[in-house]
Amino acid sequence: MLSTTNNATPGKTLSEIVRSKLGEILESSDFIKFVALVTMDGFTISSAMRDNINVNPKWLGALIVSSIKNLEGNIRKALGNASLSELVISLGQDMLIIKSMGKLALLIIADKSLGIDFIMYEVEEGLRDLMISLGLSNNSF
Repeated sequence: MLSTTNNATPGKTLSEIVRSKLGEILESSDFIKFVALVTMDGFTISSAMRDNINVNPKWLGALIVSSIKNLEGNIRKALGNASLSELVISLGQDMLIIKSMGKLALLIIADKSLGIDFIMYEVEEGLRDLMISLGLSNNSF
């Protein structure tokens, strides 16, 4: 389980706190390969990845956010008042998990053998921890 750090961490900048929390999510399991925090306008705030993965976080963040906006728009047209808060995409032996939280989204690439329940638990814990660390309301996700 990830540790919770108060947003009043002395001597740490906001970007250091984000990098630290993303690192904690990455290190929570050897099966998690990549984690990033992106804005919903496509800017990658920070990311962490294992050495054996080849991902360009800036392009991935922009692509995912653009796809989410288009998909959410189409879902709303078809279903009325709907919003996309999480999305799981199969990537061969891996899966890409996107969890949006207001104006931010957390992206994780993990090995499928880890199990979706465990990964989603880590995503929720990581998000909660990150939101607390950033001083954002828990109600926004």
